[in-house]
Amino acid sequence: MESLKPPLLVTMLMLLAPPTLAVNGDDPVKSAFAQCKSIDDAAARLRCYDDLVIDELMATDEPRFAGKHTLKTDPFTITQPTQLRYQSDGVIFVMAVFNEQGEIIENLHIGGGGEGRYLLESPGRYYLQMNGSTTWRVWFESPPK
Repeated sequence: MESLKPPLLVTMLMLLAPPTLAVNGDDPVKSAFAQCKSIDDAAARLRCYDDLVIDELMATDEPRFAGKHTLKTDPFTITQPTQLRYQSDGVIFVMAVFNEQGEIIENLHIGGGGEGRYLLESPGRYYLQMNGSTTWRVWFESPPK
């Protein structure tokens, strides 16, 4: 049996690689709270917490999740109504929203690429399952007024 040539081996390994994923692990709200928590002086720490504006912290152009093909997120917590904005570059995109017990809350889809929105109204712990034919992105945003 002939050994695999390096370029062929690299190509085969690339095909077996897991889907590409970028998760904005630096949740801006958690980061801001952690920064305040690290302040030793009690009065300064309280001022830091008082000065936090959650809507501004959630307003970012960076997607919370971005990837290609399939991904199941880790559970996350929302404390107020949150709008999920999702985009797909491919012809097929399906995103399921699950509660902490694993029950499907909503099944969303985009056919032919584009963008959609879904309002997650109740505070709680959730996770998402995305399946797309190519790249996609998901943002967490404040709901429309």
